Amino acid sequence: MNIIRTKTPSETQINDLLLLQDACRKHDHISLTFPMEEDCIFFLLYEEDSLLSALCTFFNESGDYECCAYTLPPNRRCGYFMMLLEKLLKETGENDLIFPAEETCEDTVLTLNAIGADLWYQEHFMELSSSDFLKSGPAKNNRYTESLTLSMTRGDEEEPSLCTFLIKDSPVGFCYLDFRGLSASYFYGFEITENLRNQGLGSACLSLLLETCFLKHGSEKLKKISLQVSGQNGPAMALYKKAGFQITESLSYYIY
Repeated sequence: MNIIRTKTPSETQINDLLLLQDACRKHDHISLTFPMEEDCIFFLLYEEDSLLSALCTFFNESGDYECCAYTLPPNRRCGYFMMLLEKLLKETGENDLIFPAEETCEDTVLTLNAIGADLWYQEHFMELSSSDFLKSGPAKNNRYTESLTLSMTRGDEEEPSLCTFLIKDSPVGFCYLDFRGLSASYFYGFEITENLRNQGLGSACLSLLLETCFLKHGSEKLKKISLQVSGQNGPAMALYKKAGFQITESLSYYIY
């Protein structure tokens, strides 16, 4: 066995990483991929010319090391991941290691539990299609329905659109839409003015936004809106579910 530590994997090593990643994703039915940022550190475990296991990590803004690891399915439970983890621990000091994981991957969850990693929090990816929105229709009988308006400032190809919600021309909330092609958008940064929260305004703003995107957007009507929300944010989860968004994927974060 040969363990290689590198910040600049060669073209051959990158190809080996992608083959390892694809084999594991196909076997485990998951979507996580190795991060390939410039500051990533790679630990590669080879047997002759075969990459059996790899661990990739980078130092994030929170002062933790975020990690992603894969081992070929036929070579699991041989201690290869632990060999790589021990190499990493020699240089991370007291910093926490964060492992994103999909709960549907039993091998990953078992491994993280075995090393004593704790479940930290979950992120949920949610989605609403125009067809599902049309089935239920926009929300009715909200106290803000008649007075609320929406101003949308389109960004350029690389910038998101700023959506500002107004009552009598005064801003009461905002959000961003990152348009991905002509038919889909990523929704984020939803905020309601603090002293107006918990009064139904958030629901009214979201309903107006969805109605605008799915029904009133001219020839550029969207077919899908997606978002990401923390599992710890119960009110936001409830709001999005009430609006018709469905969870399409959940990502758990383990801390070690």
